[in-house]
Amino acid sequence: MTSEMTQQGAIPPSLLELTAGELMTRDVTTVDPTATVGEAMATMRALGIRHLPVVAGGRFAGLVDDRLVALSMLAGSDRVAALDHPVTTAMTHYAPQVGPDVDIQRVAHLLRASRCDALVVIDADEALLGIITMVDVVAAVARDRASPS
Repeated sequence: MTSEMTQQGAIPPSLLELTAGELMTRDVTTVDPTATVGEAMATMRALGIRHLPVVAGGRFAGLVDDRLVALSMLAGSDRVAALDHPVTTAMTHYAPQVGPDVDIQRVAHLLRASRCDALVVIDADEALLGIITMVDVVAAVARDRASPS
C-alpha cells in the first residue's frame, strides 16, 4: 500500500489535478418540474440511473433520486396516487453545487459533508452542466489505482 493512501480518505496525488468539469457526467437526463413522480421514476428505471436533476427555465431547480421517490410513495396512504404528484413534491431543493473548475478534493468534501451521494455542476447562471455521483469518484480512484505509476 502506498503512503498516500495510508490516511483514511486520502486522495492520491494524480487525482488532485481532476476538476469537477473533468469528472462530471455531461449528457445528463433531466426532468421538468411539471413531470410526475411516476414519470421521474420510469425515466430513472429505463436509463438505469438513480439521480435526476430537475431543471426549470434552463436553471437547476432540484434533484430527485430513487430514495426520495420511495419516501414520497411511502409517505401517503395511497401509493398509486403518489405517482401522479408533481416531481417537485419528491425532490430536494438542496443538492451540493459546484462550478466546473472546483477540484476533486472539494467535490469529495461536499459529498461527504452533505451526506448526499450526488452533486451538480452548474455555471454562473445556474445552468446545469453535469452531475457527479459517488460512483464517479470511486471510478476515478479505481482508474488511478489501476494505472501504472
